[in-house]
Amino acid sequence: MQMSISSQSGPVYLDVFMPIGGDPLIKSARGGVLIVPGVGDNRQVPQLLNLSEAFARTGLIVMDMTTPTLMAYDISVQDTDATVQAFKKLESLPGMAGRHSGMIAFSGGVPLTCFAAADPRIRDEVAYIAAFGGYFDTTTLLEALGSRSITIDGKTEAWHPIDIPIQVLTNMTTKDFSYDEQTTLRTALASDAQPLTGTQLQSLSPGAQAVYHLLKGDEPHQAARNIQLLPLKIQKLLTDLSPKRVIKDIRAPIFLLHDRNDGSLPVTETREFDAALTQLRHKHEYVEFHIFDHVEVRSGLNVGQLAGDGFHLFSILDNLLYTGS
Repeated sequence: MQMSISSQSGPVYLDVFMPIGGDPLIKSARGGVLIVPGVGDNRQVPQLLNLSEAFARTGLIVMDMTTPTLMAYDISVQDTDATVQAFKKLESLPGMAGRHSGMIAFSGGVPLTCFAAADPRIRDEVAYIAAFGGYFDTTTLLEALGSRSITIDGKTEAWHPIDIPIQVLTNMTTKDFSYDEQTTLRTALASDAQPLTGTQLQSLSPGAQAVYHLLKGDEPHQAARNIQLLPLKIQKLLTDLSPKRVIKDIRAPIFLLHDRNDGSLPVTETREFDAALTQLRHKHEYVEFHIFDHVEVRSGLNVGQLAGDGFHLFSILDNLLYTGS
């Protein structure tokens, strides 16, 4: 069932999967889950459909949501209200009276679920958050892109992001530049673009140059300096778009999942998320995988890989159902 609702930032598109048949496979699982599948239009992605249908078979009412901003490969704090309104709509559906609902987010959907779960309108109603392949601090994420490296257990290793996070961060960080600078940056940071010449670079403002170098990754040893050169508006935007900003206001337990070799968003972001929650003594779990291509299961895996990580995945899904029941 498809529907749309209104929010402060515009329409919210919802796909609802209702339980079919009699009693659910897990009798205590009657409840709901809001899924925010990240940037792009993922409504027909087979793995998302399979997941939504599988949850519905357990007895959950499942709602997948997206917005025009997410579909345009962008993330905005304004979509917090869209997420809150979607959650409230889920809670109002027939059969949901007296039931609990949680939220599952993938990739760029993670900040929106965190912002919504911290919102006073629903924070006492959210049963749990599951954050898969997301990020914690937009500034450290941008620095990782700029340096093309991450530091794990005290050791620095190369990290080469795929094109999508570069596209999303380009859309996020260039809005306040002049039209000409926006056009130059968005063209120059496209996946098949040639590097800017020295003359072209000099025509940009220092802040626009910093954005270019960070997202192009052509000054890996100057990433921290280029972060400091960003205009104050962009630095505030990075803070505003970070789940780190709201974790003290979230009351629901949080389940963190990330693949060790994620090429979209670095695993270090979720490790930082885990460390911060541990310091706050916030109820949470963290599971690290080796079978995912960002948030989709990789093909060609051997039985041992599937068995080991599959057990951990099943365990955390079981915990989600139990927490939401």
